[in-house]
Amino acid sequence: ERLGAAACGDPASPAVESAVAELTDGHGVDQVYLAAGGGSNQPVELAARLCRDRGRVVDIGKCRLDLPWNAYYEKELDVRFSRSYGPGRYDPEYEIEGRDYPIGYVRWTERRNLACFLDLVARGRVDVEPLITRTAAFDDAVETYQRLKDGDLKAVAVLFRYPEQVAEDEPSADVPVMTVPAVPGGTSGAPARAARTPVRLAFVGAGNYATSMLLPHLAQRDGVELSTVVTTTALSAANAQRKFGFREATTDLDAVLGDASVDAVFVVTRHSSHAELTRKALLAGKAVFVEKPLALTEDELAGVLAAVEESGNDRLQVGFNRRFAPLLQEARKRFGTRTGPASLRYLVNAGRLDHGSWYLQQGTEGSRFAGEGGHFVDTASWLLGADPVSVYALAPSGNEDLQVVLGYPDGSTATISYVTTGAAGFPKETLDLVADGKVLQLDDFVRTSVYDGRKRWVSSRLPKARDKGQAAELAAFVRAVRTGGPMPVPLGSLVATTTATLAVRAALTGGAAVTLAEAR
Repeated sequence: ERLGAAACGDPASPAVESAVAELTDGHGVDQVYLAAGGGSNQPVELAARLCRDRGRVVDIGKCRLDLPWNAYYEKELDVRFSRSYGPGRYDPEYEIEGRDYPIGYVRWTERRNLACFLDLVARGRVDVEPLITRTAAFDDAVETYQRLKDGDLKAVAVLFRYPEQVAEDEPSADVPVMTVPAVPGGTSGAPARAARTPVRLAFVGAGNYATSMLLPHLAQRDGVELSTVVTTTALSAANAQRKFGFREATTDLDAVLGDASVDAVFVVTRHSSHAELTRKALLAGKAVFVEKPLALTEDELAGVLAAVEESGNDRLQVGFNRRFAPLLQEARKRFGTRTGPASLRYLVNAGRLDHGSWYLQQGTEGSRFAGEGGHFVDTASWLLGADPVSVYALAPSGNEDLQVVLGYPDGSTATISYVTTGAAGFPKETLDLVADGKVLQLDDFVRTSVYDGRKRWVSSRLPKARDKGQAAELAAFVRAVRTGGPMPVPLGSLVATTTATLAVRAALTGGAAVTLAEAR
């Protein structure tokens, strides 16, 4: 009654029938819902007395249904059954494969019914608290059900209370564990820039990648001003200034970090300097775009996060551009929502490096995978919609080939084959994602396709060059700086990807899977 019922009463008493007669001028109600269970036929008999002529009785429970023929015949009552939750229940294509019914044909499906109920609860239109008769510890669940069955416990609804903290399975002593650092609180935003005020960018480093893959996308972009380029030698800075139109060229990093007019700093230097330069730029209050890797060691990563905590500045983006590639974006959209665990295979035909390449200086610049592997870990995690929880790695002796297996919370796995011994003419990056009877394929960022068992979608082939997402990534970063909105990729994801990449070395050294444990 407190929840709004016009009348309540024991079925054996005349109170309910009297209330129905008064409310309906003696005609009876339009519909009766049987939400009862047990072996008594009393609910079915009462329903006939409460219903009007040609009324409807809907069974949504599981009670005895010996219909009293005369009572139902005289009123010509319509008896219906409702399977729990609504259309879609017990339909494997709906419940398992996620194929929803068009709303124009089925208004209230199982999903829409549940969503409507949760919406009503959220709005305060449905109050379930008065229904809770008893609260019991979850450990007492079996006993509680038995008491309800035996009739010893009279209750409308019993709420189970779970322990405050469920004990987690601790890894055994011989299983390596690497902690994913906690992300400190930051600003998560910045003031928007005044209208028509350009976003002023400074570049630290102007090597091959910066001049071929980043600066061409920024030099002609409206609303962007290339303010200053910083390099270790004046000549390379002058060359970049002349080619791309930087306002200034210098070798003085501190002067740039102290320039209040600079909005964002791009760190595009050798791998070993990324973490320290990023740390300095964050402490200077700049938004930072750093090419991968963010860090080569756990200590370097901790240093970056310490700078975030000290400054409150979390405006950071790492150059994981593949998740922004248009073909991969479209393929992911067409693949749709995943309901079951997935298997992902990523073949990276990296090839051999030229003799003398600084990428081979592993003592100072880290391994090739430490420098480049974050790209593939990030892409896999983005496609699977989660961060890795385990890393296993194998490497054959005599070459730099590497097999990395990532485990994810829902049981999904991603295998990254990073090989240097493949044929030079074979595509560099191919990817297959398999789940729910569907397959997504990526052919070296030239073409993608999606198979769903009934049809196949194939993208148009890119006419000129591969688009690995650099333009879209830079546009998203500049937009975040201009508007003060969040960075394109959450900091927690950047940290998780970096930690997983670093864990590969630990997995190779220990010869066992590394568990990635979240910091508490």
